[in-house]
Amino acid sequence: MRARSVVIIVLLMLSLTLVAQNTVSVTFKFWFWDLTMSLVLLLAGGLGIGVLIGLLLGRPWRRKKKDHKQVPEARPSVE
Repeated sequence: MRARSVVIIVLLMLSLTLVAQNTVSVTFKFWFWDLTMSLVLLLAGGLGIGVLIGLLLGRPWRRKKKDHKQVPEARPSVE
């Protein structure tokens, strides 16, 4: 069995354990909003927002750099 398959199976088992243990409903209060949802959905939403912010801030915007032509160095003339 490959190492990648083992890692995927372990992550899947951890995810299923997380879902099974956090099915309770919680109330999320943010300013004047009150949301009641499953704790797993709240955790997944927070993770998703964190990943999005990390991707946006972690990568500089890709711009095409103009290829600057190298100017050959001037060689002193030997006479």
